[in-house]
Amino acid sequence: MTTPEQNQTSLMCFEQARTEHTNNMKKYNGICADITRCEKERQAAIEAGKEAETNWRTRFRNLRGNLTDELRAEHSQRIASRELAEEFTGLLTELELDKQAAMLGCCASAKEYTESHRDAFNEFADMNWESALRHVSPKLLWAIRLRLQREKVNPRQDNEQSDMEVVAALVGDALTRAAAALPEKVLREAPLLDNIGLWRPALTGLDIELMRSPAKRTRLALSIREQRGEKQEVKQK
Repeated sequence: MTTPEQNQTSLMCFEQARTEHTNNMKKYNGICADITRCEKERQAAIEAGKEAETNWRTRFRNLRGNLTDELRAEHSQRIASRELAEEFTGLLTELELDKQAAMLGCCASAKEYTESHRDAFNEFADMNWESALRHVSPKLLWAIRLRLQREKVNPRQDNEQSDMEVVAALVGDALTRAAAALPEKVLREAPLLDNIGLWRPALTGLDIELMRSPAKRTRLALSIREQRGEKQEVKQK
């Protein structure tokens, strides 16, 4: 079910927030994949360097220090493997900072995503509620009016609740029970609601604790800036 009064502003905000958060999570996951790959490459370079070091030293001693062209080439290779491992170590440090910064971005977009989902869902629900009230069945209204009259005809001993309150509770309970008995799939018959989603967005892979703590996010952002500043100073020396 949908209504012509449905305001598209909240829906547009929700869709934009969902797209932004999806892109942020893709960026974060991409950095995580880069870190995993670099760690493997670094470990491979370390192992290759260890093997080259052992082989070179053995041959160096066997040749009594006679540096043949082949031995010189092996020497260059072991140095290259060592330097490559060091380069990966430096790169991993930078990627870790990128990963933390990306998670901060994900936390910000996740907050916007969940809030815009709440607004879009609530607006859709409220619009349909108001529309249903405007088009309520005359037969149902007649029956409710008759029930009110029944309360007047049969006065109760206690006066804790008015006739209106008694009937309102009866109607609300009856309608709520009937609505609750409907399967969830009937809600998805509304394309717009299927687009919004019946539940809060699943924030898979997000640091929920970080998202919920502004203080932690502030400290992390400050730490990232400080570490990047220190690295920049080292490069300039």
